[in-house]
Amino acid sequence: MGNRFTVVTFGCWLNKADSDIMITKLKSLGWEYVEDLGSADTIIVNTCAVREEAERNELKLLKRLSEEYPGKRLIVTGCLTKVRPATIKDVAPNAVLVSSHGAELIDEVVNGNADVHVYEDRPAKYLPNYYPELHGHRYVVPIQVGCLGNCSFCVTKIGRMGFGRVKSYDIDDIVNAIANAVSKGAREIYLTGGQEISAYGRDRGGYDLADLLEKILSKVDGRFMIRLGMMEPLELSRIIDKLLDIVRSDWRVYRFFHVPVQSGSDRVLMLMRRKYSVDLFRDIVMRIRRVFPDATIATDIIVGFPGGETDEDFWASVKLIEELGIDKVNLARYSRRPFTEAAYMEQVPEQVKKERSKIATDVFNKVALERNRMFIGREMWGGIVSEVDFKGENYVIRSYNYKPIAVRRADIGAFVKVRVTDATSQRLFGQLLETESLGVRYRVDFRITEGLDLIS
Repeated sequence: MGNRFTVVTFGCWLNKADSDIMITKLKSLGWEYVEDLGSADTIIVNTCAVREEAERNELKLLKRLSEEYPGKRLIVTGCLTKVRPATIKDVAPNAVLVSSHGAELIDEVVNGNADVHVYEDRPAKYLPNYYPELHGHRYVVPIQVGCLGNCSFCVTKIGRMGFGRVKSYDIDDIVNAIANAVSKGAREIYLTGGQEISAYGRDRGGYDLADLLEKILSKVDGRFMIRLGMMEPLELSRIIDKLLDIVRSDWRVYRFFHVPVQSGSDRVLMLMRRKYSVDLFRDIVMRIRRVFPDATIATDIIVGFPGGETDEDFWASVKLIEELGIDKVNLARYSRRPFTEAAYMEQVPEQVKKERSKIATDVFNKVALERNRMFIGREMWGGIVSEVDFKGENYVIRSYNYKPIAVRRADIGAFVKVRVTDATSQRLFGQLLETESLGVRYRVDFRITEGLDLIS
């Protein structure tokens, strides 16, 4: 069998980083990465188990790949391999299963003969290389895996690592990897992790996320923007003031904070086994707003949580978003996941979940539109041309606060100045005023600009 391979990635930014680690490891062995499935000798599918809909799509793809390419090696990794191993083997009998901790050990898999590889621990020492021809201007770097929580609805704690455990990468390894990427042309650095990068360093002692950010900014020279991943409220509350001081001191950090609340009802938060109160979340948002009134704050809301989410509980979530003027809400109807406590609670009828989801979507869009309209007429510096929208019609600039601004034409990876001319609930529209000259052409990434980038 030849050594050409490709990787299909589902799910969060940590999955994207794991795919990049696999690419790095295999390229170091002399393997050739290709994008076309038909040209690959080995197809790696990196799966996600968070949502039922994603699971269906992944299983459908695996069945198709198994039937269309019986002569190719099919490797399946990611969270779904621990949650649905038998189901994967049913739809794709020829698949080689690798537990999600095996991304850093993919070289052992391709050199072995077993069809199931289970790794209980993750080395946390292999970081992905930055390849401009593959990654364009963006470098995604994992800083930790795992979570200090044990939420009743979460399947990721089973698929990846959880139950109060976190494993962090060494601070100097991360800084060196980012410095290397920036020296080769990376313009956007995404710090990502398992479920909460705010827990970074808790397993090591002596440093935390704020210390990591400060060291990156002091040690890495160049023009680049850092995007912080998802931060759980309780862990974030321990470092919030120090973190805000560091972000305020350097323009190279997006004024963007993804802090998932999940519900505006303390009763539901207890059922979820979240580790904070609504008041703590509110306090964090207000602290951010006092320092950065223009910051983009994103959160997650689940509607229809089992155990009897009442109308009062639901409206508490809606009113919380209105009260705090949250810029972006990742709204999800509760999805029953295997091996979780919530799957065995009394379920909210599907029709009720659909109705609540529609009401919440309408309200959240109005809140987002009101926030976005604040920027009409402003000239905004600090934007970087990040991607092309899913229709291929506009180039999307991420402003200093990570707001997406659509313009008709721009150079991917360039820092620009834009005048905002219009707004919807999803994005701003602008006129390009100034752009820096680029000595490099970055690969254009045609992908949907909303969704994945706010998950982790």
